[in-house]
Amino acid sequence: MFAPFLKIILISIFIVAILYPVYTKLKSKVKSEILASLITTLLVVFFLLIPSVMIVAVFTNQLIQLYPILIEHVSQADNFESFIKSFPFLSSLYEKIEKITTNFNLDLHTAIKNVVAIVLDFLVSQGKNIFINFTLILIGIAFISITVFFLFKDGHLLYKKIYSLIPLPEKEKNYIIKSSYNAIQGVVLGSVFTAIAQGFLSFIGYYFAGVNFALFWAILTFFAAFFPIGGAALVWVPIAVYLFFTKGIIVGVLFSLWGTFVISTVDNIIKPIVIGEKTNLHPIIFVFAILGGLNLFGFVGLFIAPIIVVVIDNLLNIYKERYVQGA
Repeated sequence: MFAPFLKIILISIFIVAILYPVYTKLKSKVKSEILASLITTLLVVFFLLIPSVMIVAVFTNQLIQLYPILIEHVSQADNFESFIKSFPFLSSLYEKIEKITTNFNLDLHTAIKNVVAIVLDFLVSQGKNIFINFTLILIGIAFISITVFFLFKDGHLLYKKIYSLIPLPEKEKNYIIKSSYNAIQGVVLGSVFTAIAQGFLSFIGYYFAGVNFALFWAILTFFAAFFPIGGAALVWVPIAVYLFFTKGIIVGVLFSLWGTFVISTVDNIIKPIVIGEKTNLHPIIFVFAILGGLNLFGFVGLFIAPIIVVVIDNLLNIYKERYVQGA
């Protein structure tokens, strides 16, 4: 019954969990739960939801403009091969791979072209769905706004009810609630702040390096920053290689230095500060959890999966303290 609205409910809970201290301070000043909830909800709409939709819309628009250009370059076999063969190392590597694929009756260029076409078709289809389902997006924003408002206003009542139903002693309930809340704040804020910083810094690098559609690649870097393996480097490293071949060694080296010591280093600065010791699990556990979360919940799974893993870890700690250490 609630499955169609699961993502909306989870997103709303994350937003309220992060901004609840803001709501609390505001309520102490205006002395009204309804007014404080309304003001905080409006802040969420104008500074979070609407900008998020605008970013996705800009990304989709840029993707649709970029699509025919990429298809044209990939589909032109002569230009593609001449571009590769203009670089000695790539030329020899391409010829060796081509000989191997020829033995298996495979056309290397056609294979590359088909793979790129499949990826681009997928991205463009997703972009078109965003425009086609724009009404649904607006409805989703409306539902999130309403849910956020009532969670700010009456969330403490729901919290007390759930808290009273947890079949654990007071000390263990407080431990689970506190650690889970810290995990939500740490994981969500750490991931979002890092992605914003890396997206912004990558845009500066792309723009000054003369990369076409710099805003598109910056937004793509923003989304890639949420992935535990590779992160922002999944986007800026291939662009750095492209710059080496198209803009020259100096531009390629400068951009690579910017990517290594600025874009990627931000990840190692922001996340330890924001997340700190709020999650004490091995990184490989988070890798599999996030990948599984993406598969089950989509983009929201990037935030849901780590929190679920932290809650399970907390329950295992309680079990260990009760039955293993005391045995």
